Amino acid sequence: MNIEFLLSATFDNRRVIPNQDRLFKAIVSSLNEVNINPLVMISEFSIIEDGNTLIYSFHPSADPIYFEFKTGTLFITISTGSFGAGYHRFIVGVLDRIARRLDIEFKEDAVHKDPSGYFKNRDFESLKKFFVNSLADYAKMLIMHHDKGFSNFMISMPYNYPVIEKEYFALSALGYWGKNWFTDFIDADEEDRLTLAADFFLWDTEEMNAKFWFKSFISMIWLYFPFREAIDNKEKTMYKKIMYAFQEAYKKDSSLKYPWDILIDIAHYLDDENLARFIESKKTDNYQQTLQIGFKLERARYSIAAGFTIILPMRMNVFKNDKSLIEFKDINVYIAMQVYSFANEEIDVIMEYVLKQIDIAGEDKGEKLDIKSQSDKIESIVYEKELEDNDHIITVACAAKKLALLAWFTYSDAAYRDICLEAIKSIDIEN
Repeated sequence: MNIEFLLSATFDNRRVIPNQDRLFKAIVSSLNEVNINPLVMISEFSIIEDGNTLIYSFHPSADPIYFEFKTGTLFITISTGSFGAGYHRFIVGVLDRIARRLDIEFKEDAVHKDPSGYFKNRDFESLKKFFVNSLADYAKMLIMHHDKGFSNFMISMPYNYPVIEKEYFALSALGYWGKNWFTDFIDADEEDRLTLAADFFLWDTEEMNAKFWFKSFISMIWLYFPFREAIDNKEKTMYKKIMYAFQEAYKKDSSLKYPWDILIDIAHYLDDENLARFIESKKTDNYQQTLQIGFKLERARYSIAAGFTIILPMRMNVFKNDKSLIEFKDINVYIAMQVYSFANEEIDVIMEYVLKQIDIAGEDKGEKLDIKSQSDKIESIVYEKELEDNDHIITVACAAKKLALLAWFTYSDAAYRDICLEAIKSIDIEN
């Protein structure tokens, strides 16, 4: 479900045409002013490599806004999608603020206009009805495709989010949605649709109320919290954003059914024992067990270069250093995978070459294991040896037509060995 439109503004002769650096700094400065709203605390920005585009993300669960400056014109791409009417209104308000700050006027693209009409008419009630009607059309489309045999729909999920290895009807940043929810929404009258839509959208009202902040941190838990200690600054920053949104929600409404145990864990991971004790003291009220919150509790199929795939727990961080090397990192498991391509289609010849690459290092590969990929498209050979401090390394060589994969699985304790073995069995080739 995607609602996207384009705006532009030209710096004419009445103004000094800014250089790109000054313009982007002015935009960020305008957005970061204290009195704009509390979303500044969970927003972030970056400039892509070509230097012409500023990416500003107001919320970790929402699509970012793209600002591109070229030939004296500022172009903006806005996407609001399943975030709701309140967010759409907020973004338009932000752009109004930038326009006043820069003394420019944003105009809609002749083709890609705001489909809701809100940029032009500023009627919030009409905007809410537009989102509700869009959701109804989207629900009908999902049901139609499901009747044709499709399932596992992902609604406005982050780009490149892994494909979860689980049967479900649909999922969004707020979790799983059953088919019945969408059929009920289609059959509901206008008043009931407004009520149901308020549950579906993260930000459905004009104000940033308790429900907005509650659904904000719930969405961040569903999408990003891996249910373990943070292993890098990026994860730690996300934990801080979750706690900030929780605190904003709690200030506005302490009676909501908060996932207390998860929040206590996050507070401990942030080394904030005072906050952990505070949450612990509150969880007796409206206490609920929320073990099902979080996609990171599932397993997912990850794509690797050249068509190889592997199934791993979603909590693992993924790093792609270049087109052929990918790393998966967890607290107790680390995996590095290297892909090779060949003109030769003979799998035996390719496997022989790959094994020679392992032998070049001159290190003992360890004991050969009777573990293989379950795919009938590839051949695999697996070795394991013990390192110092109870660490172990499993070396895997896989060969397919014109392709080979070398992988190294390192785990810190025997309890994590099964994760590695199951992952090795799952290695496959797409198509």
